[in-house]
Amino acid sequence: MIQIRIHDESELYNSFDPMQERISDDVYRYLKSYCTGLRSHEHSMDVIRIISDEAVDADHFSTCVRNAARRDCEEFDGQISRNNRLAVWEYLMGILLSIAGVALSVALDQVLLALISFLGTMALRDAITISAKINPDIRRLRKLLDPLFAFKLEVVSTEEYNEKRLQ
Repeated sequence: MIQIRIHDESELYNSFDPMQERISDDVYRYLKSYCTGLRSHEHSMDVIRIISDEAVDADHFSTCVRNAARRDCEEFDGQISRNNRLAVWEYLMGILLSIAGVALSVALDQVLLALISFLGTMALRDAITISAKINPDIRRLRKLLDPLFAFKLEVVSTEEYNEKRLQ
């Protein structure tokens, strides 16, 4: 269980958003801190408890948390898409430069051939790094946000919370 203590509902939302549609960066960062690998096993993200002096619209807050997580996931997906396009470009350039190096090896001197082969190899290396390292890391970060899509929200008044603690 994760607990958030506030005085009023406005603390949960971005202070610049008059419609209270965007969750506060501090609150969202706090919730995401429980999504890291080690902490997600220590604490269960199945329940988020808000301890407040005033009433809180739990459904609205849940929706805002899920929307914030969805925006992050869309950003990760966009980065993966851009990386995939870059990897395809790097693969094509690497293959084309490697073919050009072999084809021109007969007509040109060895220094130019080595340079063309080197550039082709570097492009292929970059494409492989994107495909094998960068995109899987982004997918792992995206997967860490999954608990923010499936949680229950409890709202407890400060008095109730203090009574339970004293018992």
